[in-house]
Amino acid sequence: MEKLISFISRHKFDIIRALAAAAANFAVMLLIPAVVLGISSSDAGMMVCITLFFAVDPAFSLAAGIFAGQDIKRRWFTAAFPPLTFLLSARIIFGADASDFTVYAVIYAAISITTMLFTFLVKKYGGNVG
Repeated sequence: MEKLISFISRHKFDIIRALAAAAANFAVMLLIPAVVLGISSSDAGMMVCITLFFAVDPAFSLAAGIFAGQDIKRRWFTAAFPPLTFLLSARIIFGADASDFTVYAVIYAAISITTMLFTFLVKKYGGNVG
């Protein structure tokens, strides 16, 4: 038990950051679509979902990749949050027909991972320019 408490006390800020990233991810990828589809008509809900699919979710995947790339050794798993949560959200909201949304999840994963690696490389090799 002492080892666990010691680990938590040493890494408390990393744990808090990871939990905050997970909470933000669940809010953007799961709660917003569920709330929008629950309170709006089908046409308005579909327009909001299209906006989420093509603007908000890719931007959030980009932000998750940047966050993960700043400390890739400790935060690499946060780049996987957006695509996985999106698949979970699509399955919950749209039911069994969610297999068509796998393409979006692959795109979000590509955005997150590419941004994570690019951020890592810029941080490691990009010195002060100018």
